[in-house]
Amino acid sequence: MDYLVVYDISNYKTRLKISRMLQKYGYRILYSAFYLIDIDYKVIKSLYDEIENLIDKSSDRVFFYPVDPPEVFKGYPLEPWKIFIF
Repeated sequence: MDYLVVYDISNYKTRLKISRMLQKYGYRILYSAFYLIDIDYKVIKSLYDEIENLIDKSSDRVFFYPVDPPEVFKGYPLEPWKIFIF
């Protein structure tokens, strides 16, 4: 299953660490959003647990959204490295 991970983290070092962690598994589509392709539930659970231990739960937010893989965008195949931003 594909996942969209979106975060709002106030601490710079924590934010950088989490973004580097997510880059290993997917593609950055916005500054604080990553698209993880065909990732196993065990890996998602591991990422979730690791991120949960890093963030400040009183001020930071991280969301994991399971999504269906997109197939068509304005008539063109949509691949994570060819996302159109308007």
